[in-house]
Amino acid sequence: NQGSRTGSQASISSSPPPHTNSQAPGPGLSQQSLNLTTSESTSLGKTDHAFQSQEGRPRHFLIGCIGVSGKTKWDVLDGVVRRLFKEYITHVDPVSQLGLSSDSVEGYNIGEIHRHSSLSAAHTPELLPCGYLVGDSNTISIQLKGTENVDSLVFDTLIPKPMLQRYVSLLKEHRRVILSGPSGTGKTYLANQLSRHLLLLEGRPLTPHAVVTFNVDHKSSKELRQYLSGLAEQCSGVPGVESPLVVILDNLHHVSSLGEIFNGLFNCNYQHCPYIIGTMSQATSSAPNLQLHHNFRWVLCANHMEPVKGFLGRYLRRKLIETEIGSRTRNMELVKIIDWIPRVWHHLNRFLETHSSSDVTIGPRLFLSCPMDVEGSRVWFTDLWNYSIIPYMLEAVREGLQLYGRRAAWEDPAAWVIDTYPWSATPAPADWPPLLQLRPEDVGFDGYSAPREGVRKDPQSYDSDSNSNSHQDDILDSSLESTL
Repeated sequence: NQGSRTGSQASISSSPPPHTNSQAPGPGLSQQSLNLTTSESTSLGKTDHAFQSQEGRPRHFLIGCIGVSGKTKWDVLDGVVRRLFKEYITHVDPVSQLGLSSDSVEGYNIGEIHRHSSLSAAHTPELLPCGYLVGDSNTISIQLKGTENVDSLVFDTLIPKPMLQRYVSLLKEHRRVILSGPSGTGKTYLANQLSRHLLLLEGRPLTPHAVVTFNVDHKSSKELRQYLSGLAEQCSGVPGVESPLVVILDNLHHVSSLGEIFNGLFNCNYQHCPYIIGTMSQATSSAPNLQLHHNFRWVLCANHMEPVKGFLGRYLRRKLIETEIGSRTRNMELVKIIDWIPRVWHHLNRFLETHSSSDVTIGPRLFLSCPMDVEGSRVWFTDLWNYSIIPYMLEAVREGLQLYGRRAAWEDPAAWVIDTYPWSATPAPADWPPLLQLRPEDVGFDGYSAPREGVRKDPQSYDSDSNSNSHQDDILDSSLESTL
């Protein structure tokens, strides 16, 4: 265009296969320079995952910008697209690239042209790529392998490919899986993503009845048993009546005896039974019984091991790439902050494991909302620390000490956070509230007891019995435990 370069963006769409998928450029993606939504490249120093999550629609992740000149040929563009995708996943997951590679690219759309990765030179379109980048068309949409292959699901969930392949294999072979781990580790999200993949594998459309969820919160064991009995009748009933393909049972830890719930159910024709995916916050004594008699398999979603352990870092790096592409700048202070947040999370969980147990560790969900700007992230972190993290840790450690006693020397978790604090010293500390600290007497450590009413407290410590007139009570979420 105008004899020079034309702008183009490429986006990765995760869901339907190419032939069902006609995508328009996502909102906010029309820029004059070339944008490839495939990968974040070091040379560009900017990339963007433009994350749209509407039900039933593919999600788009803006992953980079490229230049397409009036002379760029198709085979050159093919190579650039694949290379850019490889660079992007290397930035999101420097350790294992999520188990993906440039071979994960099934093809891409540019204008009305679909360019499949296996096409030979004989299928070269009539015009060069710039001929299809006209008007508002400046987006290249990349599709990843997704039906018999989990690459698209891996990209969506940021769960490494070998682990996701194992989950899908367990479901296909045993049809019953329970995801177990602390709150906030993404079990419900994973259950929903696996359900969508099973629909794709079986060629079923995503209808309201294809995947059903039963949340066990505030429900009795009897209600769950009745619900499953009704489902079992539906599955073994009239042929042609659509029964759900997947049943998600959320928060099964609220049920006292899971073995009894499933007794005598779903013994009908194996192929007509729905897939069952359960979630629970901790394993129960009925786990061996469920595996032995009801064919359930267990998947542990623990904060100290993959896929949860590295998820926060991968998620924040993808979010940062999006911001960098949008602003065309790379802020090294922000890069430092995004690298620091996962380290804080691991530091806090080590402290909780030391003075309580892994059951009370904090899931990554709490940190996903970190804003992608320096000052905004400082305000966000200070509020999160003072009004969510410290109150939660105070209660968790106080309870842990009562249950397990003193097992290690005391070390204030705030000390490391203050020592490694990534924000610069300006504005002066007086302009923003200090980070609260956790004192041993606040949690009853080593014979200390929390200060009684009327005793003057150190303003930098937190005591849950305090009735101070600060605004912490307004901000504290009543369902704090579920948030964490």
